[in-house]
Amino acid sequence: MMTLLSENKAIALRFAQEGWATEPHWRQTWDELMSPDVIYHFNSAAAPIAGLEANKAFNASLFQGFPDIYQTMGDVIAESDKVVYRTTIQGTQTGEFLGVPPTGKGVKVNDFTLLRIAGGKIVEWWYECNLLAVMQQLGLIAT
Repeated sequence: MMTLLSENKAIALRFAQEGWATEPHWRQTWDELMSPDVIYHFNSAAAPIAGLEANKAFNASLFQGFPDIYQTMGDVIAESDKVVYRTTIQGTQTGEFLGVPPTGKGVKVNDFTLLRIAGGKIVEWWYECNLLAVMQQLGLIAT
């Protein structure tokens, strides 16, 4: 029998692997794993993105900027109702990204994801990566 911690860890790992936008059925995975009123805290933005549909739209636009993006999984830690994992992401910006036209340049950066899971669904999500390093690698900001 799975413990709650191992169930939460399995949900987080499935989200990290099958919920990645380069997977053809990522939206269906999100429908299965996320609460309809999920709250997403993206890179310490002033306001979170609320609701599953708004989150799918926001992330689809991000992934269009880097259609070849992939991640390498690092540490995964589960405690109470939270799971955190560290990955390294890399890809080439061949589409618009956060309003920036395609640069054709590659990016590689470490990131962290923290998920709060309740009732078998992701209800809150924090994501942090070094956007300054991303912008520097894209040649948009001097190093």
